[in-house]
Amino acid sequence: MSLPYTMVFALLMTEMLVFIALILPLPHSWRRGTLKFLSQSPLMGQVQHIMKIIFVYVFVLFVDSVNRVVKVEEASEHSHHHQQDHMSQSNVAARRFYAQRNMYLTGFTLFLSLILNRSFFLILDLLQSEEKMETIRNEASVQSKEYERALESETKLKKEVKELNDIVATHASAKRDLDNLKKQAKQQQEEYVRLADANTEMEKKLQGVELKNLEDKKDI
Repeated sequence: MSLPYTMVFALLMTEMLVFIALILPLPHSWRRGTLKFLSQSPLMGQVQHIMKIIFVYVFVLFVDSVNRVVKVEEASEHSHHHQQDHMSQSNVAARRFYAQRNMYLTGFTLFLSLILNRSFFLILDLLQSEEKMETIRNEASVQSKEYERALESETKLKKEVKELNDIVATHASAKRDLDNLKKQAKQQQEEYVRLADANTEMEKKLQGVELKNLEDKKDI
């Protein structure tokens, strides 16, 4: 295997290991921390740029290997039409094997790179969605606690308002009783003044009668 295809094979093995690492049942905190670090690391931008160049090179190798497979198939058909020796047929078969091997190798590498890239971003989106859900759940829990405290405060305020209304009603009743007492005292005072005036008038009348009786006695 030539050096370019050896590098492609190494890249394929690396992709397989990374894919296995993505699908392993790792602890959720480890997976989240690793993917978050990879997505936010400034080195990932450079790595992605380098990987794009490498995949372009692998795509060129794939196109070249497909072209080689087509040429080998044409050569194989030509060898079938023209009777050639065993050495030539073995050479054509070996060329076909290497061309197909290189085509499958580069093709699987490109295909797995697409799957790996898509899987990485899907898992990353899933983790971000879980973080948003956790944040929303925490906010909902806080709002629920605040709502319960607001209900407790409202209940307490209603109780205090009811107590104040009871106090106001008690004061109003006491005020009415006091007004009634004032009215009764005023009426009693007026009645006392009237009786006192009547008594004074009667005393004056009695004194007048007594004076009249004394005068009548003196005349006799």
